[in-house]
Amino acid sequence: MSAETLQIGREYPPTGEKEAIEKLRALHLKVHEGQATGPKKRGQHPKQHAGLWARFSVASEIPNQMRVGIFAQPRSYTALVRFSNGGAVDDTQPAVHAMAVKVLLPNGDSAPPQPQDFIVADCPVFFARSVQHMLEFVEGRVHGTLVPQNFPKLAGFSTVATRSLLDMSYWSQTPYKLGDGAVKYLVKPLAGGQRPSIPLGTSADFLREELIEHLTHRKLGEDFEFCAIPQTDAVAMPVEDPTVEWTSAPVRLATLSIYPQKFDSPGQMDYFENLSWSPWNALPEHTPLGGINRARKFIYEDSSALRHSATGQTPVSPTGRESF
Repeated sequence: MSAETLQIGREYPPTGEKEAIEKLRALHLKVHEGQATGPKKRGQHPKQHAGLWARFSVASEIPNQMRVGIFAQPRSYTALVRFSNGGAVDDTQPAVHAMAVKVLLPNGDSAPPQPQDFIVADCPVFFARSVQHMLEFVEGRVHGTLVPQNFPKLAGFSTVATRSLLDMSYWSQTPYKLGDGAVKYLVKPLAGGQRPSIPLGTSADFLREELIEHLTHRKLGEDFEFCAIPQTDAVAMPVEDPTVEWTSAPVRLATLSIYPQKFDSPGQMDYFENLSWSPWNALPEHTPLGGINRARKFIYEDSSALRHSATGQTPVSPTGRESF
């Protein structure tokens, strides 16, 4: 596809991608089954720091072209937020730090709410540009043949946390449909906040300990701006290559408010651990775009099915009225 024909908001799946996705699925399941913790842990972001309750409040002033789906009207929703590490179980080691947001949309009086998931991490870009590139990475890790030079975006992709999870900014890395266009999401601490800094500890669980001190002991909440970074140039901001950072000005769509709470009871931690999160838990207006997201649809489903089979637990659909 020549650069002159690329269009805003359009996908361009490469030849051979379906075959690459099937190979990646098979290899991912093999790795997941053989990991040290067994398949009872998530295949992605297995270390859970916290499962929290929050409010997701859609802004009143949003550009008309972005007033679709969950952002169509200014209103507030119950939301669930999971903070996690991607890989490292010791917080003193480099890791990708992620925030998964599940907004609960009313779905009738008797039906459970419709989930709208947003999954963001503390690096603005992904490290693999395509499904084939991701397959090369996983094969290299499995067989010991990984060539780091082929994955330049790995540098800085995982870092040691030097501040609270509530002080970090998070990006979706991959794009999503919004109206007639495409966006990437940015979630950042609300500017002008007066929350006092709490020094980080040095234990393997210092990120969770800081959240407990902040949200439970000191009873301090945190607000985040939930923004869209619109695709304004189909060449400079490609849908099919998430290693390229989108640089257009962010547009604020909502506020995510995490309020003070006690969250570390075994019941609540287990409940959030049992939940499934996926970019594909989404309204049609927010459909994931690009090859990495197309692969994630199947990989996340495989991982969830394997994990719940191993734990013997039935996946749950949150109502927003749970108590622990």
